[in-house]
Amino acid sequence: MTADTSVKLTYVVTWREISEGLKMQMRHSPVGRWCYRVLWGLCALLALLSVANLLTRGVDTAGLEVWRLLLTVCLIVIAIRWLTALALLAYARHLGEHRVTVDADGISTVSERHTHHTNWGFYGRSAESRRVFVLLTPDVWGTGVMVLPKRGLSDPQDSERLRSLITEHLAAGSPRRSARGSRGESHDPASNPYTERQES
Repeated sequence: MTADTSVKLTYVVTWREISEGLKMQMRHSPVGRWCYRVLWGLCALLALLSVANLLTRGVDTAGLEVWRLLLTVCLIVIAIRWLTALALLAYARHLGEHRVTVDADGISTVSERHTHHTNWGFYGRSAESRRVFVLLTPDVWGTGVMVLPKRGLSDPQDSERLRSLITEHLAAGSPRRSARGSRGESHDPASNPYTERQES
């Protein structure tokens, strides 16, 4: 059965993959989605105020201040994710090459300086992008994050096998999902095991 077939990944993590994993964390955790909407709403409001000010009074000091505030908010949002990704990259690079095995028992990670095993019950949701699979803990912040880069797969067909493992085991193991049935959160696959904030 597909869910009982192990999938192996080998990779040295990159900044782009970590940054993408953090972006997925923000978009797929309840608090992250709320913050994301608030920030974009604030940017939209500031843009609207700027346009209204430009149409009514032209470019004056107040209008420039609004634009400065808009630019600052956008830069802060981008900078926070980039700086966090850089910090996690330093940690991941310290661990060295990652050799990850995903199977029915969970996710096992072995690096040059660290060995770790996580059961499926630790995670509650997943997401997938073009480059990575991301596993998130079920708390409202999605604090525990594991990024699994697709480039770490030895065979392109392993991507589908990994997707099946993630979907089946998260669907079967989440208490919230069991109670709510089909209304549980969706599982988009993601790839790259290493950021669990405590895990490699």
